[in-house]
Amino acid sequence: MKKTILLLLLALPILLFSQNKKKKGFYKWDVGINGGINFNNPLINSEPGNSIDSSLNDINFRGSLYGLTLIYHVNRLIAIKGEFDIENRGWKNDFNVSDDINVPDFREVNQVLDYFDIPLFMHVGFGKKFKVDFNFGPYFGFKIKDEVYSINENGDQIEGDDVRGMIELQEFKNFDLGLVYGIGFDYYFHERISIGFDALYERGMRVINEKGYRNSSIDFDFGLNFQLGKKK
Repeated sequence: MKKTILLLLLALPILLFSQNKKKKGFYKWDVGINGGINFNNPLINSEPGNSIDSSLNDINFRGSLYGLTLIYHVNRLIAIKGEFDIENRGWKNDFNVSDDINVPDFREVNQVLDYFDIPLFMHVGFGKKFKVDFNFGPYFGFKIKDEVYSINENGDQIEGDDVRGMIELQEFKNFDLGLVYGIGFDYYFHERISIGFDALYERGMRVINEKGYRNSSIDFDFGLNFQLGKKK
């Protein structure tokens, strides 16, 4: 992934500046790179069979995301935007497991939960050089890492099944599905190059664990996009 991003950065400016003649119309395709941070706050059903969601108290985590962007412009106003990201949706929390002196007291349990995340949404933008965008659509998540570890009262790191057994949290499902929506901004400082920012909320629609967990995160995503081809 990192090599692909580097090649993209090296090759695209040459192509873009070699086609710098201004014409009326719009470019059909944008490609780019993006990266940012997310704040995860997973949801859980309050009771089995209950559809009412509640955030897990004191469970939040700042993760990272990075990847590639692809945009197809239907017209000047509407586009279809897809991102192909590596995103961390893990979290951490303190668990006081037991008052029994024979049972270890876990501190700051960390759940690492990484996905290959594909948000695919309608991208509606208003403006020319500076655009305000509204985004809405589904996302698809494919799990690539699921690890848990903790620190006990002695400062020793404990991993895997020992931690899962104490907090009664099993591995998560391999596939996630949900909705993504939010607002963004794009600034075209060159006819073929723009920088952008998106603030998006991703809300999982699929239960990914026997406890009723569903993913939920707020993403702050920065991007650098290049417009390709000829104007239509």
